[in-house]
Amino acid sequence: MTTIDPTAGLPAWDSRLSGALKTNGDAAKDDAKLKKTCQEMESVFLNMMLQTMRATLPKDSLESKGMQKETMQSMFDVELTRHLAASGGIGLADMMYRNLKNQGEKNPVPQNAK
Repeated sequence: MTTIDPTAGLPAWDSRLSGALKTNGDAAKDDAKLKKTCQEMESVFLNMMLQTMRATLPKDSLESKGMQKETMQSMFDVELTRHLAASGGIGLADMMYRNLKNQGEKNPVPQNAK
């Protein structure tokens, strides 16, 4: 069985991290994980929006339509949207963070539920 370190830089939507976002009792670490997760979620949203916008563009006949171009474009889009989300994005991550933080303060996790 492989153990995944949640701070390994993997995206928050990676299925191997399904239990990594649970609270661990350290408020500073939990807060940092929540911020990172909200940024990753904004990144996913921005990536989907960018893909949808790209799909509306007419295809140029001179443009290469190979698998390599699609792969490189997809990788570029992922990195672009991660950078956008990390640098403030469209405010979605901040809004989610504030709402989830408020929810956590209203409904704290019992210490024996870990």
